[in-house]
Amino acid sequence: MNKTYPSFWRANAPVAYFAVIVLTMPFWFPLIGGYPGLDTKILIWAIFAIGFDILLGYMGYLSFGHAAFFGISAYTTGLMLLHYSSEIVPAMLMSVVVTTVAALIIGMLTLRRSGIYFSILTLAFGEMFYSSAVSTLQSWTGGDNGLTGLPTPTLFGSVIKDTDVFYLTAFFAIVAYFTARRIASSPFGLMLRAIKSNQDRLEFTGINVQRYKISGFVVSAIFAAFAGSLMVIYEPYVATEFLHWSTSGKIVIMSVIGGVGTLFGPMIGAAFMLYFENVISVALHEQWLLVLGLIFMAIVIFLPGGFVDGARRVHRKIMGRSAPSGPPAEKGEA
Repeated sequence: MNKTYPSFWRANAPVAYFAVIVLTMPFWFPLIGGYPGLDTKILIWAIFAIGFDILLGYMGYLSFGHAAFFGISAYTTGLMLLHYSSEIVPAMLMSVVVTTVAALIIGMLTLRRSGIYFSILTLAFGEMFYSSAVSTLQSWTGGDNGLTGLPTPTLFGSVIKDTDVFYLTAFFAIVAYFTARRIASSPFGLMLRAIKSNQDRLEFTGINVQRYKISGFVVSAIFAAFAGSLMVIYEPYVATEFLHWSTSGKIVIMSVIGGVGTLFGPMIGAAFMLYFENVISVALHEQWLLVLGLIFMAIVIFLPGGFVDGARRVHRKIMGRSAPSGPPAEKGEA
């Protein structure tokens, strides 16, 4: 019994460290120029990035239409708040259900292909949803203006905003990271890695690869669903931008900058992107996009593993220098 606790702690120590960092953000984030609300937004995008990393980093499928699930969830949450109740629990549950069904249908259609063909198909579906939101379904979505006039969200009858929304988002971010790590270390996660490594060889063993691919795709979409729902709770407004291809591109850049296939890396990428966009950009003025582009190119060329890979390289160098040298070899030794 006593042996169980040390092993459990070792397995979940990163989650505990992450929880400490997240829960103390309101205290240390303003010290580096952050402002209230930005920390909540960073955590929402971090949840989105974790889910995307399951699809890209573990299964090896690059989606250019993942904003569809973020946007579908956001619109479902907004419509529930507007037409049903200001309570966030039924709104979030409905958004996850609707997004899961959409992901299941899209996954069954797009995962018949792989590589660039899969990416193009997801982009096409994403643009179909975006076009529907701004034209065909504008009586429901508000068209180009987005979904406005939403009531202030409540939780069990109590209004939640500002700090309440932050800690609610922090809770979901910690649970999301814990869940993603459990998925990654589970037999299901190992199967997703096997698909990325050699899908054809896996099929020859008799495993139903398509079922695992659809499951991985849906799991990734569920993370996006929670992120999209929390974004509306954070700011009671649904923008059409949530469905736009630029949102999909943004999550790809975050993942690459942070480190694909590491779970923690894409969260770092999300934090860096939003911090750069909202804080550092003030000093750089109109040139901030140019600087961000140069940083992205430098990382792709010189540090393809992202910030996490860079941290590992530095750690190895430090440990290599601090490691004691072995005893001198004898003359007769080769």
